[in-house]
Amino acid sequence: MSAGIALEGPHAGLGGLCEDIRGALAEWAPGMLGVHVRLSVSGLAEVARLVGAVADAAEVTVLPGDGATARAELQTAAAGSSTAAAGRAATDVRTELAAVRVGCRRAAVALGLRVPVVF
Repeated sequence: MSAGIALEGPHAGLGGLCEDIRGALAEWAPGMLGVHVRLSVSGLAEVARLVGAVADAAEVTVLPGDGATARAELQTAAAGSSTAAAGRAATDVRTELAAVRVGCRRAAVALGLRVPVVF
């Protein structure tokens, strides 16, 4: 079992992964990129739109820290969230979402933001 996939607790399963991604982006994307982040997300398509909007905003914003790495991580996360939302037969949605969450965290670190470590 991967430590990156929430199976229990308040953020369990796919909905939990979606909420983790939304929450992580809500901490820094509005102030740094001007992207509105809703109080909740209602599925894979909405997460894909959110991550895509953050990635697009990063492309046209001067970013602190290692902006190029942050942009690359966000673009990869956006592609992963789109793949998860498409729901193709060969797609492991949980793995894609876990990778999206990691990519968003890596982008935040590249921007010089503090990212809490959760065990």
